[in-house]
Amino acid sequence: MDVSLRLLAAAAIAICAHAEAFAGHDNIPVDPALKRYSGQVTALGEADAEGRIYSFRARRLPAGPDYAPDELRGWRLTMLAGKRFANEFEVLGNTGVEITVGRLDGPLNGIAVKDVFVIENIAIERPAAAK
Repeated sequence: MDVSLRLLAAAAIAICAHAEAFAGHDNIPVDPALKRYSGQVTALGEADAEGRIYSFRARRLPAGPDYAPDELRGWRLTMLAGKRFANEFEVLGNTGVEITVGRLDGPLNGIAVKDVFVIENIAIERPAAAK
């Protein structure tokens, strides 16, 4: 390998080593300290009078302790499987195993037992009119 090719390879490696990493589907640089949990739906919550569902029971993936009560309030919940794939909801509150979302993002109707999700300590970005 001649010297110029070695220098080019070394420069490419150095640039890649210092590049900013992106994760997820939204092109937002992710802070490695950002808290996030993945989970799976284990049961659907009770429907309201109009048949809308705003809560579900969940278990953490991989297995872990239950969520602390209201630890997830204001976090973004994104469905990763099922009919509601890629839909985002703001968490209104939670118990150790039940998660409730706010009405602003619509009901959870369409999720099913065994659907998976990720929940992150980051707010949903909303247009100014929706706030």
